[in-house]
Amino acid sequence: MNDMDVAGEVFSAMLDARVTLNREPVCSVASAESVLYHVCQTSVLNSRGHTLQPVQFIPALERASLIRLFDRHVVKQAISSLRARPDSRLGVEVSAQSSVADVVWEAIFQLIEQTPDVAERLVIEIPEAAWFDAHERVQRFTQSLKHAGCKIAIADFGIETAIGVRSPDIIKIDASFTAAARHGRVHVEHLAQLIRRAAKQAETVVVEGVDEPVDIMHVRECGAQWAQGQLVTALFSDGPKSASACSTSSALAARTQIAS
Repeated sequence: MNDMDVAGEVFSAMLDARVTLNREPVCSVASAESVLYHVCQTSVLNSRGHTLQPVQFIPALERASLIRLFDRHVVKQAISSLRARPDSRLGVEVSAQSSVADVVWEAIFQLIEQTPDVAERLVIEIPEAAWFDAHERVQRFTQSLKHAGCKIAIADFGIETAIGVRSPDIIKIDASFTAAARHGRVHVEHLAQLIRRAAKQAETVVVEGVDEPVDIMHVRECGAQWAQGQLVTALFSDGPKSASACSTSSALAARTQIAS
């Protein structure tokens, strides 16, 4: 399918409530029961009944300059979920194209401002590259969100190093550095340097791409307190019950490392 065909499938799914928010936890490396918030990873059920993952439709929406409509739809879904579950905290990543404080977003800003109990539990994640593509525009967008009460996270940090970003609440180290750290001490030290740099800009630092037991060891060694990734999801997505249900030897090894 071409990009417009993909977009048609996605917008049809939006109208028919076939867009699902899958929750991926950001967890403490020190406590199996401590979850910072859940990141909303979207999936779309197309007209043929097949589930599409983000990699199958997000690039097409971005190329067609239609991602903003989808991002706003997801944010609205997250707000509805937060209203229904007052004990939850959710994060939503919006694209660089969406990071514009315009009249279309104004309705969402007002909605958030009217529900401060929801705003304080909503994290808006913006990819680091956006700060370079349109720095002033993104600053205005994040200021509007912070004024409404939301938390701001920089995602994929380290690729370009977004120095100069004003007071992000959370910085998330890009998964590529977690993967690289599996291949030698030089890369582990590079990860540690990025974490230290991020800690100077934000109160909370999260390491992405924690998919293997060794990743947990590196995250703890490098001084970060929070992690996100496939292994973290397998162990903690539903708390201790989920962790105990994970039967692979690697998962058990990781649990031992975290608990120690």
